[in-house]
This record gives sequence, C-alpha cells and structure tokens, in this order.
Amino acid sequence: MKFLVWDSPDIFGVELGDISGITVDNIALRGSSGTIFTKADFAVSKKMYNSLQPNLFILQFGGNVMPYIKTQKAINSYGRWFTSQIKRIKQLCPNAAILVIGPSDMSTKKKDKYVTYEYLPAVVDALRQAALSTGSGYWDMYGAMGGYNSMPSWVNAEPELARPDYTHFSARGARLIASMFYNALILEYNNYLKETNGGVDGI
Repeated sequence: MKFLVWDSPDIFGVELGDISGITVDNIALRGSSGTIFTKADFAVSKKMYNSLQPNLFILQFGGNVMPYIKTQKAINSYGRWFTSQIKRIKQLCPNAAILVIGPSDMSTKKKDKYVTYEYLPAVVDALRQAALSTGSGYWDMYGAMGGYNSMPSWVNAEPELARPDYTHFSARGARLIASMFYNALILEYNNYLKETNGGVDGI
C-alpha cells in the first residue's frame, strides 16, 4: 500500500478479507472485561461497521473479572455496564445479531481443594440477563462444562482438558468446548429454520 500525503495518515485498521463467502474476524482482548465498546469513538466505529457490515457479533467475556469481583453490588454494576456495551453495538449495527458466551468454570484453592469462585455463578447470571434483556442470544459455557466445581474434572481428565491453573483450557479442551458451542449453535439454527420454513430442515 502506498499513501501519497503530506503527513502520515491515521490508520485504524486494514481489512484484507474476501468479498464473498463467510469472513470471521477474531479480536483478542486479553484481560478485558468487555466494557470497552462505549469508550471507542462512536463516529469512527460507525464508519468502520458501515464499511464491514457485520451480521453477527460473538462476545465472550466475564472470566477476566474473576477473582477481582467481590460483592453482589459489583456484579450488578458489571451487568449494567455490559448491558450498555450490547446496546452500543446495536446502535452501531442495528441489523446484526449478537450472541454472548459466558465465562467457563474457574477454580480457586481453599485449603487442599479447588472450588469454583464464590461469585462466578452470579456473574454468569448477570451476563445472561444482560444478553436476554437486549434481545441477544446467550450460551452458558459454565453450564456446558458441568457447572459448579466442574473445572477440576477437566484438569484431571486423561488427556487433560484444562491447565493446572484451573482457569484456562488446554488445546484439546479448547477444541472440545468449541465443538460443544458449534453443535449447540447449529442445533438452535436448524430449529429456527424449521419454525420459519414450515418444518423444512436446514444445515
């Protein structure tokens, strides 16, 4: 790319995707709680999304607020903040669907055992409520894993499905949870097609 300008241009991003088929952009936000969308410049974001025309946003957040969240009041605030993020995305892309993936089970050590963080189930509920209250979809990764105190069984599986930090999936575990999500998504999509097409199967 060559730019013939007097000053260096401000480049916010370069899209190199094809103009046909399905394009997936994965934006890794390590350490983010997901409350960043309202902080971005609205006009700039609007121009970008008008150009890209995304049809689906998949938001996976919640894990990074653990173990720092300590009270139900903080959880309620986080739920309101996250709701405002979804509403901002809907302002930017009113025709796009939004699907929220909640956090996985995560363990902390108490005496000689690893147990689920005390407030993790409440964070899961707060994100579910934020999604459903805005007309968005929600997939409960915590529940899909097995719910309360399920992480140790993933860590101790042979071969291991989660790392010894009792927080992150192993490569094999990541592939497994991704397959679980995909299967759930396609199942619900086919159910939707049956309802809208008079019982005709989809994919």
